[in-house]
Amino acid sequence: MTSCVKTATSDNMTRTWHPVHAPELAFPWCDQAHADFDYATLDVPGIFVTGVRSDSATTDAVVVTASDVTGGTTSAALYQGSLQDLASAPASQWNVLTPVFPGQTVTSSTFYGPNTPSFDPSLGDGEVRAVGSYKYAEGLSGPDFDHGMIYQGPANGVGGTWTQIDATSLVGAGDTLLDTIAHSTMGDLVVGNYDTSLSTGHAFIYDMASDQWTDLNPAGSLSVTAYGIWQNGDSTSTSYTIAGGYSDLNSLGLDAGYLVDYDSATHAFSHFTTFEFDNQPLAALISHFDGITGTADGYNLTGDFVRGETEGAFFAQIERRADGSFAEPLWTEIAYPGEDVTFTSGNTVIDDTVLGIYVAGGETHSFVASAAVPEPDPLASCGRSWESWG
Repeated sequence: MTSCVKTATSDNMTRTWHPVHAPELAFPWCDQAHADFDYATLDVPGIFVTGVRSDSATTDAVVVTASDVTGGTTSAALYQGSLQDLASAPASQWNVLTPVFPGQTVTSSTFYGPNTPSFDPSLGDGEVRAVGSYKYAEGLSGPDFDHGMIYQGPANGVGGTWTQIDATSLVGAGDTLLDTIAHSTMGDLVVGNYDTSLSTGHAFIYDMASDQWTDLNPAGSLSVTAYGIWQNGDSTSTSYTIAGGYSDLNSLGLDAGYLVDYDSATHAFSHFTTFEFDNQPLAALISHFDGITGTADGYNLTGDFVRGETEGAFFAQIERRADGSFAEPLWTEIAYPGEDVTFTSGNTVIDDTVLGIYVAGGETHSFVASAAVPEPDPLASCGRSWESWG
């Protein structure tokens, strides 16, 4: 499957946009296009973070999804606790879960994205919903192919339920489904990828309430991913914004990040827009959105880019215009500091904090990067403030 590194690894339709409502938190960045970030490495080896969602409206409580790689085995993992304490949290605060499916011998699993009762009150107090993928020995496509999964229950896995999801209904006659990978969830929807060949990828939207699958296939795309989803408004809203990567140039890689709006009631897409890191020409680089979070003005995103011989990660701020379209982003490169660091990937974002992985000295680690608030300049005039929803 065509996929951006995640773990070591328009239409012209008019509709009403539902803005995100949020408490105001002013960041004194004024009109700067870039912010400084403070970096910290997670203390637990073998944990590779993939997703995050706020777990409280009043504190920094979060749920973080990850892969736990121990002894050559990859397992889904969940953290439920303080975002500020994440980097120093001991291994005992990480819950390593093994999916349970009758008649299946699970050989590996990964969580990619969570949701919490703060955004979906239908989840019980203390429960989480996490989506991802797993492999099992008896898989019809073979033991090396991924199947989508949904977990719902306590973060420790006790008493939780597991649901297998495969994009079989989207596969055309004569094709064979190979992989299904669920990347992100919010509201009633799950987004992710499926493939019928290893050279190109297809994106899907799965409605858990109606058990309905929708193909996300922008006109002219040869390969597309859906890595993040945000529900605009409250938990009853049918307005969502989806983020990922899109290629119309070749089938060998993803060339531009994209945002697109989707209405789960009408199944209409709108405001499909592509983006390139640092607002550079598409032909000059590859860009991909890996994670999205809502702000009062629009969205913060993270992801990865390739420019020439350089690979890196970014933090992007994109406002909504009055007509619902997306403004030109403000970009900040995310690069874990250190002379021996050879790679940094932005996997997920919450407010102004990016979580991802980096490689140093040949070893892969997870990190947290939080925007540093600069000393206020009494001579500066800030015409606006960034607002955050956490």
